[in-house]
Amino acid sequence: MRTSSQLKVAVIGGGIAGAEVVRNAPQRQLEITLIEPKGQIECQALYPEYLAGAARLEDLTAPLKPFCDRMGARLINERAISMETNLIVCEKSRIEFDVAVVATGAAQNYFGVKGADRSFSVNSLQETERAKRFLEKEKPKRIAIIGSGLTGVETACALKERIDADIRIIEAKNRVLPQFSENISSIINKTLLEKGIDTLVSARVSEMKDECILFSDGSTLDCEMAFWTAGIKPSDFVCNLALPKKDEEWLLTNPKLQSLGNIFAIGDCAWVQVNGKVASKTAIEAEHQAAHMAKNLSRWAEGKPLMDYSIVAPTDAPVALISMGCNSAVGVYGSICLAMPARLIHALKGWIDKSFIQRYK
Repeated sequence: MRTSSQLKVAVIGGGIAGAEVVRNAPQRQLEITLIEPKGQIECQALYPEYLAGAARLEDLTAPLKPFCDRMGARLINERAISMETNLIVCEKSRIEFDVAVVATGAAQNYFGVKGADRSFSVNSLQETERAKRFLEKEKPKRIAIIGSGLTGVETACALKERIDADIRIIEAKNRVLPQFSENISSIINKTLLEKGIDTLVSARVSEMKDECILFSDGSTLDCEMAFWTAGIKPSDFVCNLALPKKDEEWLLTNPKLQSLGNIFAIGDCAWVQVNGKVASKTAIEAEHQAAHMAKNLSRWAEGKPLMDYSIVAPTDAPVALISMGCNSAVGVYGSICLAMPARLIHALKGWIDKSFIQRYK
């Protein structure tokens, strides 16, 4: 370990996890370089509301360069291509480092379904804007959302509130929000039905065409617009790294968020497991992992032992605020669902999401 006052730290990825490392890291000890191809940080939680016209672009974006300047960090506005020994190879630049933090998030996973990559998504701002333009121009009356995770449910509710269309959520497993408890799934499914949002479970999509969806049992569903929110996978950068992986995908870390040697991984690209608990791939986890990472970088610079991370939102007891449209939301902690007061919970979620982006402005 290096004990000088200026440890060279390369942070790959300028999403929640990467930006929070920059924001929390001690400037006097670290020389930080943030590598991110986009010029702004975005609040992905607000994509569904932006799609439906309930949030403004300025509510969910903040420019990275002024933020990095204030934090004393260098911004490399390029895509990271590969990693060599103590060197990040970018599109034009080569960045030397003493310690690297991989925080590249995740990409849309289409699971090899034919035609799925031509559907719409809310996984990135660019894709959300494309979907928004289509909605405004074509005004579709039949919309299908493949995937009933948080993104799928919130997208359906946001659209139902703002546009006149038949909306159906399609889920391959036997209930909506399958990553939550059966109690939570039942409550949310009831709320969706009350809003007029149909759900189709145990339905595996085999192919997607321009005007219909084909299922593995041979049935079809006509639709004028389809969103794919069915899953995520690591970025190409992560896939090409010769580092320990979980299921040959996610970067495997130890309890100190360490992948291998002087390389760490946090956020959606990492598989974080501590004391038998697995961290969920959520914003709350990304923020807490980043704050812990900043503390450990300081300890690394001082030659002190690294601290173990404590998971705050494990997969077996997920924590979430779920927007259900019409100025309502529910809070979830494990198998407990707090549905009232719905407007107050919605106001709290809105304040959290919008204040998140304000910290970078």
